[in-house]
Order: sequence, then structure tokens, then C-alpha cells
Amino acid sequence: MVLHLGDPAKLKTKKIVFEDIYPARDSGTLEQLKELSSKRRAIEESINESSFITEAIAREMSGGLTSQSEQDLQKLEQYLPLLENLVYHVSLVSDNPRMVRWTSDLKIRWSSALSSSSFFNLTGPKFFEIDNLRYELGMALFLYGALLREWALEVLSADLVKSAALFRKAAGVYHHLAHEVLPCLQSELVLERPPEATSSVASVMSLICLAEAQAVTIKKAEEKGNTGGLLAKLHCGVAQLLDEAFVILPSATTECKDISARFVDFISSSKALHELKSYKFLAEGLKIAGQVGAAIGVLRYGLTNAQKKTPGEESWRLVFKQEIDEVTALLRKYEHENDFVWREKIPDHDELPIPEAVISEENMVGSSVSGADDVFKLTYLEGNSWLWDVGGLKILVDPILVGNLDFGIPWLYDAAKKFLKNFQLSDLPEVDCLLITQSLDDHCHLKTLKPLSQKFPNLRVIATPNAKTLLDPLFRNVTYLEPGQSSEIEASNGSQAKVRATPGPVLGPPWQRPENGYLVTSSQGQLTLYHEPHCVYNKTLLEKEQADIVITPVTKQLLPFFTLVSGQEDAVQLAKMLCAKFIVPMRNGDLDSKGLLTSLIQSEGTIASFKELLSRELPDAEVLEPTPAQGKRTPCPAHEKDEKENSTTLINVESYSSVFEKLEALKSLIPTHDQERKADQLFQETTDYIVLLKT
Repeated sequence: MVLHLGDPAKLKTKKIVFEDIYPARDSGTLEQLKELSSKRRAIEESINESSFITEAIAREMSGGLTSQSEQDLQKLEQYLPLLENLVYHVSLVSDNPRMVRWTSDLKIRWSSALSSSSFFNLTGPKFFEIDNLRYELGMALFLYGALLREWALEVLSADLVKSAALFRKAAGVYHHLAHEVLPCLQSELVLERPPEATSSVASVMSLICLAEAQAVTIKKAEEKGNTGGLLAKLHCGVAQLLDEAFVILPSATTECKDISARFVDFISSSKALHELKSYKFLAEGLKIAGQVGAAIGVLRYGLTNAQKKTPGEESWRLVFKQEIDEVTALLRKYEHENDFVWREKIPDHDELPIPEAVISEENMVGSSVSGADDVFKLTYLEGNSWLWDVGGLKILVDPILVGNLDFGIPWLYDAAKKFLKNFQLSDLPEVDCLLITQSLDDHCHLKTLKPLSQKFPNLRVIATPNAKTLLDPLFRNVTYLEPGQSSEIEASNGSQAKVRATPGPVLGPPWQRPENGYLVTSSQGQLTLYHEPHCVYNKTLLEKEQADIVITPVTKQLLPFFTLVSGQEDAVQLAKMLCAKFIVPMRNGDLDSKGLLTSLIQSEGTIASFKELLSRELPDAEVLEPTPAQGKRTPCPAHEKDEKENSTTLINVESYSSVFEKLEALKSLIPTHDQERKADQLFQETTDYIVLLKT
């Protein structure tokens, strides 16, 4: 058993109606502000327990989520991207006196779950007000991390892998909060601030979550039959993380003097509990090694220390007492054996071995992964178009396969593909999902999508909500993902993948909803791909993510005074931030184009210059160029379990035009005078044989 503190999730807030404060000059701005208020209201009603919605209705509204923590997390994931967008645009004019006044009029107020005043205020929770939108962002993120902890605890008994992952995710949220969001608030001159709005408390929470993740790792290690030395080191690692948190606490009390004693007691008690466990398992290891005297000395020392640190909380004392009783019983057993059998001398305190700490750097509770199932085959269809095969699941991305790209104004811009001139929809394999990143014609190409919807009327579609008016008349099964939301895809053969939307560029006025990028994770969870076709991303929301493969433009496309597509150093920073192993450059500007706009578009940088920049920042990353008439099949090291179970995952990046043209050329060489065996039949048999040889 471990100790748990649920207080961080017990936050309250006062109502905010953004459209009542910030003036809207047009209907678009007004709708965005109303949507922001609506998303926040859902959170307010939930955490303030003021909602009249029944559990059944709440479950239905959330898409079937039964956990209150999951439901609240979903609400925050819908609110945070919109809030982040507002914070960004307000920060651009933060010195404007009117903007300062409007933000002040919001009266952003949150209670604290970690201040001592929260426990002794008979009139209700005390609310802290800071007139800064980053305060709102910080408190919302703090709540998000706290709810991840609660969800991790809920699934602990059923799924250790998921529980550990959630604790680690919460740690990442708090780390981001401590280093990126809250430091901007330190300059705010306020009489009081809640502990949750301080960088030091966020850092403490990050360490607590890491310690809790390692505690879950220990449970998995115990299930696998590990004993003695390894468990001692892991428990000592938990204690070390909590000790680091305890060291930071004085800084927290400097920033905020009103930190609850219960919070401090939780950290010190958890640390003492895991120290005692580490001594217990160290003693077991020593006993197995025949060092009974040393084992007895270690147990005595551990018990003496633990008995000085009994927690104040009754439920924690029960856990503590249970562990002390177990260690006491083990000590008596060893002493009895030593008195009658071994008669070893008990070493002095300074001669005793001490536990060594091991802190898990990766999720040790991950399941075994087969490299054969985790394969990304990336087929480039020119422009912004792709066909991805994720372990057998086929995803068609931003297809432009019928007619030219002209945005309905061919005199201004009219572009055709250079290599796939003869490619038709009928040449596509059966597709499991259509993925749309943006709502404009170079991504949501109606000339292609209309016949595609007729060919695959029940095709699963995942898209940006900005494309809703275009896609709803065409497809029956469309899922619109806001940044932060995710959806599962399943192929007819059972292959699965998870798609999560990330914020892309804002194509219009600042208040408009951003377009989408996507993180696509394979069914085994071993590989993740990131794709955003303009190399525009929200660093704050993306830096806590990781992707093995990054598909991005690397050459900039510029109009006078405007960047159409970014790349070069921005692409390098994207790859570095995501710790990418492979970067696949897009050539989305490499088309046969004409029209007035063509002469104005300028390119900046090359793939070669990108490689040079990348080599300085991420020297181990590999650039895979999906050029026509050339395919690449590149090994990607899979998650290593141990030396005996290493596997290899393959990324197959190939231009569809190379395959298509080679097969067409092969077909033309087949003689047609044989009436008994037609060319198409021979062609099919030949290609089948080639596939057989390759496999």
C-alpha cells in the first residue's frame, strides 16, 4: 500500500464570462469568446459541484466515459487550447491600458487546496485573485495534472501500465507549469497567491508524480517475482525523489507562506514509508546472501527511523503501522534464527550497508512489443497528400487526386502534380480512414473528396472542425477533433491506431480556431508519428510530446510580408523538441504551377541546408527523402526490453509514383499475343511474385 493525497484536485473557481468583459467587434470574435466561456462553464459546474446534470447524462455527453476524473479531463482538454490561444493574443497587447483593465475586470479567482487557510475557513474556501490570464492558465493546468493523478489511482488496480503512464504525464504537466507558465506570474505584485500558482510547488508536484509512477513500477516488479536488491533500490529511488521535493519546499514557503501542514506531512510520511520498505528489501537480500547479522542491523535501523516519523493522518498511520508490523515480524524472525543458528555479530550503525537508489528513466511496466506489428509505411502522393500504412491500417491524408489545385480561382493559382499525372482514385487501395488537417482546398480538396465519398460512402473521417461545412454533406462518419482531443481507428483486419489532434496554424483572424496537426500512435504504442503540413506549431502544448517520426516541410514558402509555409530552423526545433529519430521532408511546394500568385511565391532554404542545421542540433536523427522514383526502407530501433528480446521496427518511406510507374512499365513489357493468358493476368502474377520475393 502507498499513501495518497487527493487534495490537489479539490480546487474551486468563480464564474467567468469572457464575452461580457472583452468587447467583440464582429460576430466571429463573439462566437469564439462564447465558446471559451461555455467550455469553462462546464469545468466550473463540475469542480464547484453546481451542475444539475445526472451521472447518466454526463456519461452520455462525454462519449461513454464513466470516471468523473476522465470526464473532467476531457472538459479541460477542450478548454485549454482555446484559453492558450487567448493568452497568446492578449499577451501581444498586454501593455495596452484597456486590455489590462478588461483582464482585471474578469476577476479571475481560484481557491487553493494546498493552503492552510483552506482547512480552517468556516465560511467556505478562500479565493485568490490575480489579474493575469496566465494565472487562469496555470490553475487550469494544475487542475489537469491533479486529475491525471486521480485517474492514475483509479486504474491502478486494473492496469499498472496505464497508471504509471498517467502519473508520468502528470509529472510532465507540472514540470511544464513550473518552467514555462508560472515564472511569468512572479512579477505580478499581489498580496497573496495560492501555493498552486508558484513554480516551486509545481516542481514539488512533478517530483511527487514521478515518485508515484516509480511506486507503480515497483508493483509490476513485484508481480514479476523480483525480490531483495532490486526492490530495495527502487523504493530508495522513490524516497530520493520525495527527498528532492522536500528540499524544494522551503522555496515554496518563501513564495507562499500559507502551505498546509498536511501537504508537508504527506511528503515526509511517504518518504519515510518508502525508506522503510527499502531497508526491508535490502535486509531480505542480505539474508539470502548469508549476511544475517547485517540484515538484522539494517532492519533495526530502518525501524528506529520510521518510528520517529509517524504521520498525522489516520489513514496514513494505518498504512504506516501495517508496514512497521511487517518489518518488526521479519526482524523477530531473523533475530530468532540468528540466536539459535547463525550467531552472527550485528554490525555497528556506521558499518551497515545502505540502500542504493535507482530511478526508472522509462516506463518499466510496458508490455512486450513485437516489431512486426509496429510498422509505418509512408507513401508520398505529392503536394500535401499521403497514404500511411500503420501496421496494416491505411490512412489517406489530405488527398488531391482528381484535377488540379486551384482554390476555385485558376487565373490566380493553378497547380498540377509533376509525377502522378495518371494516378486515379481507382488506383487507391481500400482505405480505413481519411485524415484532414486543414479546411482550405490544398488539404480539403473537394474535387477529390466528392468522388472519394461516392467510392467509400462509409469511410471513417477525422478532421479539423473548421472543415465541418465542407465534409458533412459528403461523409456520414466524421469525427471532428479539437486540439488535445483524440480518437481511435480500427481497420477491418483488427489493426488499430490512435490519432490525437494538435494545434496548427491560424488561417484567418487571430480569434479563429487553429487548424490541426496530428500525432498518430501505432497499436502497440511503440511508434508515434507527428504531422503538420505548414511547420506551424504551438510550442507550449507540443513540447511535452514525443514523436519518433516527424513529417514536416523543411523549405520555406514565402509571399511578400507573409510566410505561407515555414521550415528550416523551425523544422529543426520541431524535430528537436519531439526528440525525433526520423524526419521526412515534405515537398508540398514542388508542383507544376501557373497563375499570378506563382510568380510571387519564393522558396527559402533547401533540404541540404536543413540537414546541415539538423546535424548541429540533433545529430543522431535521420532525414528520409521520399523522392519520386526512389524508395527507402529504413530500420528503426524498437523499444528494447532486454538483449534477448530486441526487435526491429521498419519505416518504409516511398513515393507512390515510383511504384506506380515501375509497375506500369513492367506491364507494358508483357506480350499480349498470348490469347490464353491476358496481359492483366500476367501482370498480376508477376507483381505477386515480386512481393513474394521481397517478403
